[in-house]
Amino acid sequence: MKKLSYLFAAMLLALAANANVININTGTSDALRKALGSAVSGDVIVMAAGTYVESNSDYIAFTGKSVTVMAEEGAEVILQPKVPIRLKEGARAEFIGIKFDCGHLSDLGSYSEIIVPADGTSGKGVFLNGCEFYGWQQKSNSIIHTRSDRQLDSVVINNCYFHDNKYTCVLLKYASVACVSITNCTFAGITTDSNAPSAAPIQVDATSGTVVIDQCTFYNCQTKNSDYGAIKIANSIAPVVSNSIFAMPEEYSNGRAIYIADGDVKNCLTYNYAKDENTGIHSGPTITACITGDPLFRNAAGGDYTLSAGSPAFGAGVDGADLGDPRWIPKMEYYLVGSMTDWTVDPRYKLSVNPENEAEYMIALTLYHADQFKIVQSDGASVATWYPDGMGNDYTVARSGDYIVYFRPDGKGGEGWHNGYIYAAASDLGPWSAWFGDANWQEEFDSYVTYDAQKQVAEVYILQDKVGQWQAQIKYQGLKAEDGKCYHVALKMMANRDVNGVSLKWQDDNNTPNVIFENQSINLAESEEYVYDAVVAGVAGEQGSNGILVLDFGWAKAGSIIKIYDVVIEETECPEPPTYYLAGSMTEWAALDEYKFAESATVAGEYTVEAKLEAGMVLKVVGISEGEETWYPAGFAAGYEVDAAHAGEKTVYFRPAGNDEWQAFGGYIYIDATSGVQSTSTVINSAKFVRNGHVIIRHNGKTYNVLGEAVE
Repeated sequence: MKKLSYLFAAMLLALAANANVININTGTSDALRKALGSAVSGDVIVMAAGTYVESNSDYIAFTGKSVTVMAEEGAEVILQPKVPIRLKEGARAEFIGIKFDCGHLSDLGSYSEIIVPADGTSGKGVFLNGCEFYGWQQKSNSIIHTRSDRQLDSVVINNCYFHDNKYTCVLLKYASVACVSITNCTFAGITTDSNAPSAAPIQVDATSGTVVIDQCTFYNCQTKNSDYGAIKIANSIAPVVSNSIFAMPEEYSNGRAIYIADGDVKNCLTYNYAKDENTGIHSGPTITACITGDPLFRNAAGGDYTLSAGSPAFGAGVDGADLGDPRWIPKMEYYLVGSMTDWTVDPRYKLSVNPENEAEYMIALTLYHADQFKIVQSDGASVATWYPDGMGNDYTVARSGDYIVYFRPDGKGGEGWHNGYIYAAASDLGPWSAWFGDANWQEEFDSYVTYDAQKQVAEVYILQDKVGQWQAQIKYQGLKAEDGKCYHVALKMMANRDVNGVSLKWQDDNNTPNVIFENQSINLAESEEYVYDAVVAGVAGEQGSNGILVLDFGWAKAGSIIKIYDVVIEETECPEPPTYYLAGSMTEWAALDEYKFAESATVAGEYTVEAKLEAGMVLKVVGISEGEETWYPAGFAAGYEVDAAHAGEKTVYFRPAGNDEWQAFGGYIYIDATSGVQSTSTVINSAKFVRNGHVIIRHNGKTYNVLGEAVE
């Protein structure tokens, strides 16, 4: 059984702040009887955890007192009375959170009850809240019992559990009971035999008064008299029985659920009753909106009467309430269920109420291309309702990313909502405005990208082996490169497997590159962090750079995951431009002023120097900036050795970005071997220009390429 709530107990103590509190424990014999003897009206007796045996021959008496007896918060208190609890002279008894082990009562003849009024004085009342009664074996009377000369004005029972008792639980006979209220209670395993009295588990034979029984669960409650039900009310009273469940473990051909001659029975469920057209409800009262069917208890044989998903008791009550004792009504929540959860309910995917619209629910999560899902109503275990219902109407994700999924249980989401129930909106991705790829990658069948806005981490997932150039592109918001300005660009990458041939560019809308890392490639070693951090110069393309970082992966194995993080792209101060020197065997590899390059006046990004070269010299270029040296080409023994054709007074050309057509000279320098062609800075009738992306030299009316070959 679910743990009983003690909220009402805390409220009671707050209201009775000025009352005298009497604390008792099991160390005192007959502790409750003695505490009642010293208590006055308004006192609260708080029982510590333990089992209390009340065995004195005197009754446990409430004599003209209004006293509350309650369990200490969180404590299990078991009371084993061997004598009845008697209410005398207008007494009012309230028990909160006490378990009554009813199988120890002594045989006291006509007074063998647990709670009973003692004389004809009026004004007495019994109030039970959060209590449990079990083990009752007395055949002659009931757990709570009145007689013609022993009256109770009020019997109020709430949130109580009567189970595994033999014979009757509540029997109010020949009394003028003003009010009987039994709510949110369970009566289960109330059995009978040939020695039983002809009484129902709950029977009110009062001459007048009101009876209300609401939100109760009755399971396997039998009577000796087959005309009686789990509830029997005298003809003089018009009771109201509502929102309750009456069920038997198998067909109960000799008994009813309810036997009353007047009043109302509304919004109740009955199951396995053969009488009264299989409803088990006597035809006397007005019967409204009652149904029959298996309530689908989770494990009734094991004492678990929790409603399973799909129970007809859900929503069958007055104003759409669920039927039965609320302790057995699971809290139905909404969950996102789909391919990401293997179509099972997962508590991590529970939706919450949209604080801006109480008619909607919502959840924020990462979804991937081709994910499919629905929303379900569930008790956290089994599924009750699917939204939308049916087959072939799952919501399918078209694009990987972070989303907020909205859900409307009423299906009135309107235009743009999936079947009126679901709307998936991309959530704020922080400084990144979008993730996208080229035509070979856009549909994401081979790969996809995810982004964690909180951690600012992207991950590229490779679904199939990738050989050859392909791209994952990251568009960075709000930064445009400008000529003459510099930018700090940094990022880190790590892969779970080796990934080869990674190059990094920064380009504009027309793919005109502003090189960050190009014409070279890097390899990501498994689980090793790669760090890129550089200051680069801005070059505006035809449309102006929009700051697209382009990661090209030459080869990656299926199952590879490339993480990209700590990305920085920000404008910064430009460093002092490097000074370039022609160095080599003729300078003993030192940077000398006579071999210092000058920037070309005609070709951007190109430098020249005049030098007297001799065959056999080995040449490189060294750039010096803020004390740091950079060699072109890099590496040991990678210089150009001057041959006879390129010896003499020559103009040496140099490009830090390299030139594919200069590979014969190491890719960075070029020496003109054409006879009579001199530096454009010293020969007036020579000129250099670019045609179709190639450098062309015009001298004395003739046109040459950079190799000195005549061209048209």
